[in-house]
Amino acid sequence: MSTTTQVSAHITEETKAGIEAYVKRRGVKKAYLIEDALQHHLQALREVPEDLIIPARLVLTDAAMAEIANRLAQEDPPSEALQSLFRD
Repeated sequence: MSTTTQVSAHITEETKAGIEAYVKRRGVKKAYLIEDALQHHLQALREVPEDLIIPARLVLTDAAMAEIANRLAQEDPPSEALQSLFRD
């Protein structure tokens, strides 16, 4: 059996609630869930080409967020390309 070490991380309340709900539902220990999740993540990073990995969280500048908000507020009809994407 391999030795273990303790790590510490700051997580959001939402993530903590998700962890607690999962361990309660599945009856596993938090340490097991975190170890397993990290192993899966590290395996994916080794096996999946980097340009295909989609980040779980995007960080935007204030200017980029304002641009997105402006575009969402517009009521332009969808482009033909977008309509085609949803038809297919």
